Amino acid sequence: MEIKTLDEFPVWSIYTITIIIAIAFSFALVVLIRSLGLVDRPSKAAHRSTRCSRPSLVFLVATALALWFMGTSMFYRFHAVAIGADRIELLYFWPRPSETIHRSDLVDIKVIPAYRTCGHMIVVTREKTLRSINFKKCTVAQEILEKLSQHANMKMDQATEGSK
Repeated sequence: MEIKTLDEFPVWSIYTITIIIAIAFSFALVVLIRSLGLVDRPSKAAHRSTRCSRPSLVFLVATALALWFMGTSMFYRFHAVAIGADRIELLYFWPRPSETIHRSDLVDIKVIPAYRTCGHMIVVTREKTLRSINFKKCTVAQEILEKLSQHANMKMDQATEGSK
């Protein structure tokens, strides 16, 4: 099988950024819980802690949004396509396993263009629609589309020869 990678980032860089964001989220959650826990005590420190809880709440929301973005745009979208004679395999980062699609189940593959980047790829099967990450270079996507169309043409040619 020939593997075509859509993104330029090494795997370790995506995981490193995600771990840093997860640590920041955990830290913001702990700081927020501690500052809200001090509010129950009636003292001058309570007034200071309510002021400290607002920035930690904003930081908590920001890191939660960053984790959501990383999850939806990096870990639940495919990064590479492996093309075989009778199937394609969509390769994901952990925790999602790779997904194998037989050519007979494949309905459509298209590239949706974007404004600043090339766009993302959509693979439509009979049961579901799968999306790729957003990628910058269109050449790999074009190679994938050409390879799949060549295989489709060969299968069509073999079918017409067999009927003659």
